[in-house]
Amino acid sequence: MSTKREKPAAKKPPTKKPESRAPSLVDYRYTESIEEIVKKIESEVSKGGVKYYTPYTLAQALNVKVSAAKRALREAVKRGILKIYSGGRRSPLYILAK
Repeated sequence: MSTKREKPAAKKPPTKKPESRAPSLVDYRYTESIEEIVKKIESEVSKGGVKYYTPYTLAQALNVKVSAAKRALREAVKRGILKIYSGGRRSPLYILAK
């Protein structure tokens, strides 16, 4: 007589095929376009309400992703609205261009 027991066969759950999705025509990565964010930066600068920007503070103020805020701040520098004060890789600091 053997002391080994036979294990019952494990039942596998039925697999579902993933549903095919149609390609999206709209890019949902950013809730607002970079142009709209730059326009908001320009209006805030003209009002004189903000002394400096970092990508994080801009993202929190406008409720956008940090990557979108970084792109908008770089675009604002190109347009001459802001200038870079401290160019750290992780958290650059931008001030008003006067």
